[in-house]
Amino acid sequence: MSTVTIETILTQIAQLPPDERRKLRQMLEQEEPRTKPPLDKRVPPIPMPDGKLEMAWLRDHRREYIGQWVALDGNRLIAHGTDHQQVFAAAEADGAYLPLITFIEDPDKHYLSL
Repeated sequence: MSTVTIETILTQIAQLPPDERRKLRQMLEQEEPRTKPPLDKRVPPIPMPDGKLEMAWLRDHRREYIGQWVALDGNRLIAHGTDHQQVFAAAEADGAYLPLITFIEDPDKHYLSL
């Protein structure tokens, strides 16, 4: 059983006389170009999350997580904590598509704007 590799083909092409190489080049150029379909035809678009489930979750559970970072995938809590890096890492490890990651401020606390 013979195995044909690109290396063996290239070696054989290199051994062709100039006229034969020219014929090969012309033959390859005459082939129909292989065009790729536009990007929007190759992969179906992934819809953007609308955020309704995340907003409902925040409305219902905000007071339980005051002063913490939360990562949400829809109405599912992926991670929470005071260290944003750990919450981000947990969300990334979870593999959720575009999770909402936010800090929950105390609604009773007044912040000064400078």
